[in-house]
Amino acid sequence: MAKWSKQKATLEIKLPPLTTENASAAPNWHAINNAQSPEPDACWTVSWDTARHGETFNTAHHKTEAEAIASARQFLRLGFVVYSIKDASGIEMMDESAINERLGPTPLPQPSSRL
Repeated sequence: MAKWSKQKATLEIKLPPLTTENASAAPNWHAINNAQSPEPDACWTVSWDTARHGETFNTAHHKTEAEAIASARQFLRLGFVVYSIKDASGIEMMDESAINERLGPTPLPQPSSRL
């Protein structure tokens, strides 16, 4: 069994004050955690899927139109189907045919056949 000296037994441990006890020392972290989360930012939506499946599709959300267009372009490069791009209010800005025409990969030039 460990033996403690009398000096250690009578030593008082002083802890720093909690932030809730002294409001002027630091911000009240309890109040910050209880604050309601702000409303989510309006976002652009890209509807896509890995293959054509009836009415089911995936969605990707982006803060700006440029990010949504870049995402749709990347999905097309990967060979996925991109159905639409909608703005923050939910209005469809580009449908599938417009997306394929504007953002689709350029076709590779056909080699001339040499006979």
